[in-house]
Amino acid sequence: MNTTESPMRKITKLHRQTYVDEAGLVKQDTTRETFSVPTEPPYIKLYISDISAIHGLSKAQNDVLLQLAMLIGWDGIVSVSKSRFEKTIKPRIGIEYQSFKNIVAKLVEKQLFFRSGRGELEANPFVFARGDWPSIYERRKRIELTITYDEKGRSVSSKVCD
Repeated sequence: MNTTESPMRKITKLHRQTYVDEAGLVKQDTTRETFSVPTEPPYIKLYISDISAIHGLSKAQNDVLLQLAMLIGWDGIVSVSKSRFEKTIKPRIGIEYQSFKNIVAKLVEKQLFFRSGRGELEANPFVFARGDWPSIYERRKRIELTITYDEKGRSVSSKVCD
């Protein structure tokens, strides 16, 4: 096996349970599937300042990135609504909402986050992972990540493949 591949755990099961009342009518029918998920790959902790340096972020962008990283939920989503900004981010770093929106746009442009819905971002699961491995793996399957090295240096691009 190649060292870059993750071995798969085979856990494929289909469990079906049907409950029938005295009259023979089906009251409840449930099905549960379990599927294969590769084992969690090895990882190294990477600090926000390192991510900022790799992506060429300014100090203000680094400050916002840190605040957003602290707010990422287990589903990979972070709220960037004005009320969330006013309650949580502004008191910590003291910037205005328009500056915050401009910085968020830059973080999306640099593919550290993806727009997920109105007032929400999804953290790039190749950069930020919070939660259990099967959930992170499922989020990663929706992202196409490309890293290219050439004479100009390193370029990273990703896109959501929904």
